[in-house]
Amino acid sequence: MRKKKLGAKVPTLEEIISEIRHYLPSQGPIKDFIHHNTLHAFQEHDNLSFHEAIRQASLLYGSNEYLPIDEYRQHYTWGKVTDQGIDFVLAREKDAQALRAAMFNQPSGSRAKRSGFRSQGYLRAIAVQCEIILEEQVHPIVFRLVANFLDQGIAQISLAEANGDFWTALRQQLSVARNFGLSHNASDLIQSLSPADLINLSLAKILPVGADSKVFLLEILMAARGWSGLISEIESRPQYLNYPRNISLMQYLALYIAVFSDILEQVQYNKSQIELADGNADFFSQPAPAETPLEKISRLWHDAMEMSFYFETLQTIRINAIKKRERSRAAQKAEFQTIFCIDDRECSLRRHLEEISDVIETFSTPGFFAIDAVYQGPFDAISIKQCPVPVTPRHRIRGVVDGQRGPGAAAGMDAFGAPIRRKRRSALSRMEMNFWHRHANNLSLGLFISLFFGLISLIRLIFSIHRPTRTFATASSFAVNDDQAELHYERPEGEAQKDGFFEGYTVSEMAERVGRVLRQIGLTHQFSPLVVLVGHGSSSTNNPYFAAYDCGACSGRPGFVNARAFALMANRDDVRVILKKEGLNIPVSTRFIGAIHDTARDEIIFLDEDDIMAQHSAQVSALKRIFAQALEKNAHERSRRFAIIDFPESTRKALKEARQRTEMLFEPRPEYNHATNALAIVGRRSLTENLFLDRRAFFNSYDPLQDKDGKILNGILTPLVPVCGGINLEYLFSRVDNTIFGAGSKLPHNVFALVGVGNGAEGDLRTGLPEQMIEIHDPLRLMILVEQKKEIVERVLNGNDAVRQWIEKEWVKFCVYDYAKKKFFWSYSGRLEELRVPAHEPRVYENSVAAYRNQRHNISPAVIKRSA
Repeated sequence: MRKKKLGAKVPTLEEIISEIRHYLPSQGPIKDFIHHNTLHAFQEHDNLSFHEAIRQASLLYGSNEYLPIDEYRQHYTWGKVTDQGIDFVLAREKDAQALRAAMFNQPSGSRAKRSGFRSQGYLRAIAVQCEIILEEQVHPIVFRLVANFLDQGIAQISLAEANGDFWTALRQQLSVARNFGLSHNASDLIQSLSPADLINLSLAKILPVGADSKVFLLEILMAARGWSGLISEIESRPQYLNYPRNISLMQYLALYIAVFSDILEQVQYNKSQIELADGNADFFSQPAPAETPLEKISRLWHDAMEMSFYFETLQTIRINAIKKRERSRAAQKAEFQTIFCIDDRECSLRRHLEEISDVIETFSTPGFFAIDAVYQGPFDAISIKQCPVPVTPRHRIRGVVDGQRGPGAAAGMDAFGAPIRRKRRSALSRMEMNFWHRHANNLSLGLFISLFFGLISLIRLIFSIHRPTRTFATASSFAVNDDQAELHYERPEGEAQKDGFFEGYTVSEMAERVGRVLRQIGLTHQFSPLVVLVGHGSSSTNNPYFAAYDCGACSGRPGFVNARAFALMANRDDVRVILKKEGLNIPVSTRFIGAIHDTARDEIIFLDEDDIMAQHSAQVSALKRIFAQALEKNAHERSRRFAIIDFPESTRKALKEARQRTEMLFEPRPEYNHATNALAIVGRRSLTENLFLDRRAFFNSYDPLQDKDGKILNGILTPLVPVCGGINLEYLFSRVDNTIFGAGSKLPHNVFALVGVGNGAEGDLRTGLPEQMIEIHDPLRLMILVEQKKEIVERVLNGNDAVRQWIEKEWVKFCVYDYAKKKFFWSYSGRLEELRVPAHEPRVYENSVAAYRNQRHNISPAVIKRSA
């Protein structure tokens, strides 16, 4: 047990909770499933390096730190770990020869792991002494009450109806709370004491003299860290919920301890028998535990696996890097320019478009397209956020229906080629609903209705298994599109906020956002006649993780509104006048148009086509035909991952299979989302054009020649590093230990209160990613490659502490391609030094199909012989 220093200030309960909340998962409600660094607390709060944080997290969670040694050796046999990678990581170690021998002689079955809080400590000792099973005696009561209070619309009786505060609601509805299992003794404590007083009183009863209450409280939070983490997030950001609730971690701990102490009173608990030598105290006394020999061997294997892939990638990129081109080869004759999201799933679609046509030039930028707003559709009760989570939106865009088609109305088609119309409920249908609602409670009619319609539902369910179609359970990425809705996105200069938001953007604000995106991606000249902003979303059925498949830059929602609003702004004459004064001249003949790509169904719709001038209509039709071919090819490439089917020869058959998967009630893998991501490339398309990177790269277009001071690069790296790094790390840790850091299998998951998922009926909330999203993932840290002069990059990093911390602590790996020196520079703990990439001859394929045909595994970077 750690000894307290004499005269040291005793922390208050509020201070203790403030400190330990950092170690909870930061996953919000499932409607806003945003990827983040699973070990963010050890990065931000404890300022640890990647490998230090892994050890400290294992001390807290009892988690696996790396893959099993046997799996790394298997990767070596397959060639995924190379001798060059091993030599690179051993070059900075003492006794390299002995370490290399130890890597191959480590006993089979070895895996680095420490004991976590759940396997030791006060809570464990008390539970063992009193024979208490928390999951059976404490958790069901606590979880029922918390879930009912947070419920977003499925509970018949809600504690939140009485008051917006959790503790007040418990007090005012104790009779309801007792129905959920709360005892009279616990009820009396809640009724008479504040949460803080209840905790302090109970701690004195439960813990032996000299025990560390901070350790004990963290043990309680770790006993159900899914619920603890969600409550912590809601406490700090109640707006996470559509129907906000006021609940605090203090209140949750008070309820948990009230239920726990009540159970202890019913058994013969003797606190004097609890040992003070609590190993969990080491968690706070040793912020970075020393590395054990097994941990060191595991770290070397992991680093070697990463470097082996990085070397392959950099050597392949060198093929294009040595060719000095200012822009993509399509730039001089581009008839179409497409601006995609940086999402790695768009990597293959861009490649297929470029293979099909020499007159398409592709770019990438974060998919909210600088439209930092909330959106409220014509029939929406609330506004939804359409920008990254760290961004606080100050503007609102509305979808307006006034009975007449306005100049901004959408002309999108649904997934089946028919105009999308929103069905309005008729008076007759309301009467029918009232009839069934009124008579379903009648014994005889209710029995008949249940049996009759239950049989019909069963028949329909059986039929849907063989002929899947879209149902009420389908979350469609096109659902927000309404062809009668006009976007209200403009406001006059000087108009004040309403309800905390500006209703639209002023013309100068529009110009700033349009100009910012175009300058960041380097599209400031050589505009084509048609420029398409391609947002993205993903459709799936019966999938509580649907938000994780949509655009992360849009807070887990499709980028429909953002693409459409940007295009409308960029087409305005008054916006172009401002941009021209600033040196960015968009030709009169250039028109922007929005689009939305469904990454699971490989469908696309174009928006506001009736706003396009007559001379562009033929171009839109031509572009649609090119996209149709590229989407078929994209689905064909994706289908190689569909392990339950034979590899389809026909691209049309692959497309049909991809779309059917989004409609199947029993399909847990509509797509693999960001699985296999390992790269983020910031540079010109010429750096990676013609390369097959197997959908593993985030791309952010950037022209270093237009950024002499690094200001544009700083604006790109500031969001890219934490966002793409967070996505990468959540996949990495969910793959390394899916039980602790991930969500396990989707199959037994149930949705609780519309806020989270858990196993069974009363389990803890699951955090991280399910098995069906990470099973094909190789857990490599993200390598960020920037095309720019070394000196400019160093200047940017020295002036950006947040980004530099990610790189110095090696949460991401960082490399610079200096186009002037034609050399790579690698970051060694924040210092850029020249990297000599081992020479090897990359694979060369005739086209993309030849690269991936009949291949189920992750494919090494290769060169494509581009042909129109």
